[in-house]
Amino acid sequence: MKKAEQLLKLCQGRPVYVQTHNYPDPDALASGHGLCMLLQQKGVQATLCYDGELDKRACKKMTQSFKICAVPLADLGQLPSDAMVICVDSQRGNGNVTPLKGAVSACVDHHPTFAATQDDFQDIRCVGACSSLVAEYFQQLGLMPDRDTASALLYGMQVDTHRFSRGVSELDIAMLGFLNDLYDDDALRQVTSNTMAFEDLKAYANAIENLKVYGVAGFAQIDFACSNDLIAMISDFFLGLDEIELSVVYCCREDGVKFSVRSKRKEIHAGDWVRSALEDWGVGGGHSYMAGGVLSPCNIPRLGPYPDETIRDLFLAALKKI
Repeated sequence: MKKAEQLLKLCQGRPVYVQTHNYPDPDALASGHGLCMLLQQKGVQATLCYDGELDKRACKKMTQSFKICAVPLADLGQLPSDAMVICVDSQRGNGNVTPLKGAVSACVDHHPTFAATQDDFQDIRCVGACSSLVAEYFQQLGLMPDRDTASALLYGMQVDTHRFSRGVSELDIAMLGFLNDLYDDDALRQVTSNTMAFEDLKAYANAIENLKVYGVAGFAQIDFACSNDLIAMISDFFLGLDEIELSVVYCCREDGVKFSVRSKRKEIHAGDWVRSALEDWGVGGGHSYMAGGVLSPCNIPRLGPYPDETIRDLFLAALKKI
């Protein structure tokens, strides 16, 4: 039985809640929305939900352009006793997923597994984007996503693969072909254009001013709170420099110190690096080429009077262990 058929069988006859990781990025939002639309085509009641906030540019533009309805966990109330919870672009037990209990649990993700979970269904494959897995479900069930859903899935794939230039698998390419004649070019162009605001330039300028390079590793703190999306864009920007092959960009927020980590060295797995660096300090993980993490607010005082130096030492010490 194909993965899509297995998942659909578990969903039949029960309310389904499709949960992204906290502070969802475009791939999480797109794959979660796509899965809800697929289930609804099969007569299954499905609700997309998340904790944290939606990025004020990329994800909020997605909800408007692709007609995505995503509900904050705080607005859900108590789940029905027979509810099914499906984690997309994430896995239960990770530090970036607020626990949401259901009678049945499932996971659809493209990140490596660091801790085994007892889900009733799992589809975890290291492909470029979780949106590619959901697009394949449509294909396996002989369904066609509507134009908005196809556009959202394609955008999620574009973002996580950096426009199909990193971490691309055969499945990502196949699903690009599947969605190619289904998406709305105008809607996709509207979301992909003007993804920066004028105030974002201040973050770039501040990060450039604070950039310090140790060997091939670049470290930059942004002196004010920024969205996940903006931190990731700046980390990608630094990786474009000839002198930098490893990039660590971070800023302090109410939820802790947020990190975006990038690697263009095959022997240095970005997810393993940030996870090792933040061990006993917070949580982190991701792919070989891009990853993220959060140093817990309660551990910020432990950074001492020179927090940037402490953070640098944590990452450089972890680098020696890889």
